[in-house]
Parts: sequence; C-alpha cells; structure tokens
Amino acid sequence: MAFLCLLAFLATWGLMWRWVVKNRGNWNLFFGNVLGAGAGFIVGVVVFSITLSLFAPELKTAKKQVQETATQAVAPAAMMPEPEPETVPAPAPVAVAPPAPAPAPAPAPAPAPAPAPDNFPAFVAGKPQNEPSPPESALLPNYSNRLPASLAEKDFKDTVGNDFAVLRRLAGSNPNADKSLMAFMICEPFIKSAMRFSASTVISSARDASSQRFKDQTYTVSSTATARNMLGDDISYRFDCSVQQVDGNDAGKAAWRLLDLKLKKSQS
Repeated sequence: MAFLCLLAFLATWGLMWRWVVKNRGNWNLFFGNVLGAGAGFIVGVVVFSITLSLFAPELKTAKKQVQETATQAVAPAAMMPEPEPETVPAPAPVAVAPPAPAPAPAPAPAPAPAPAPDNFPAFVAGKPQNEPSPPESALLPNYSNRLPASLAEKDFKDTVGNDFAVLRRLAGSNPNADKSLMAFMICEPFIKSAMRFSASTVISSARDASSQRFKDQTYTVSSTATARNMLGDDISYRFDCSVQQVDGNDAGKAAWRLLDLKLKKSQS
C-alpha cells in the first residue's frame, strides 16, 4: 500500500509541474520549470500524506488481527494460574508399624498417537465461481481467474512477522499435526486477491471461524470478511477457503496451494 501512495505522490508531482510550465505566462522556460518542480513537490507531499493516512488504519487493523490469531494459540497455556499450595497441619506423632515394601512403579503411559491420515475424508473441489461483479459488489470480475495458485510460507512469514513462525513452531514437525490456524492465516491473502480494494478487506478473527480437515494436510476454513465496493459501501461476505500444505516438513520449501475459494454475500 505504501507503493501505491508513492505512485500517487509521483503522479501528482508530475502533473502539477506540467501545469505550472504550461501556464507560466511571460516567464521563461527555466523559471517555469523551477517553480513547477517546487510547487509539484509540495502538492505531491500533501497528497502522499492524505493517502497514507487513509490506508494506515486498515493496515493496522490487519496486523492486529494476525497478532490476535497467534495470541489465541499461545495464550491459554500462558494464562493458566499456578495452583496455590495448601497448608496441611502436621499430624501428631503416633507409633506405627514398620512400613511394607513399596510396590514397583507402574510404567508411564505412552503418548497418544497422532490421528492417522486415513481417518480424514478426501477433499473434492467444487465448480469455480465466475460470477459477474456489478459496482455494488466488492469482488473483482471473474475473480477465480485472478487468484494466485499457491503461496510460499517464507514469503508470507516476511509479511506478517513472527506470528506465523509461532504457529509453525507450535505445530511441530509431526506430519499429521493439526494446522488449522496456519490455514486460516494463509487464506487471508487469497481472499484479499479476490476483492476490488484489498486494503479495505477485514477478516473476522479466528475465534469466529470454523474449519474442516481433509487428507494430505488439506483444510477448508469458513468465516466472514468485509470489503468495500465501488460505491464506497462495506459489503459482508461468507467465505469457504480450501488450502493444502505442500512440502510441509521443510520450512524453507513449504508452501500452501489454493484448492477452492467460494465467496457469497452474507445477506443472501
């Protein structure tokens, strides 16, 4: 979004410079260019500040949402209160018989194995959506053809900071570990790619989402998102985002493939 603000600054600078040169009157070309460069720079800075202030709250909202998602994964264990020791009065001394030999300790129970992949159903993709998008819709026309096919974890981690790395560390190296929260975070850039104005898109928090797991580390995440249409109205959508992790054991090569994305107005 900062790149778009910079483009607006450069375009305003150039247009203002050209306007001053064309309307310089009796001044020669040299003074017209000097005044045009100065005036264009000042107006460009003003436009840059305005556009940056318009989009900054939305960027902060998206960042806060990602941080809340990671916090939900680690907060329950960290917030558990420590049990307070109970004070037990010392018993009065009594005469007791010699203690019997202690029985042999029972073997520690083995940890429960991770769910077998065969216990999950196979994912079946539906028909892609290619519906028309009138001005009152926040979706891009034929958005299914514009969506990226996959997203590398290392590129996504650079965007959201350490939040995604925390979830990956919690999931561990078990190939059958539940990665529903990671799938929820990965769906965010795919959903924004389907919107006319991606910066205005706000996705509900993870606590309001539901997910279904399939074979081969495939997940379908269902929740709601709000985005702005061409009329300036915020439209709410219900989405079903299906993604699959590939090369998940290698953090440097791991990626998520988009299998299906369905978006429908919440009111309909």
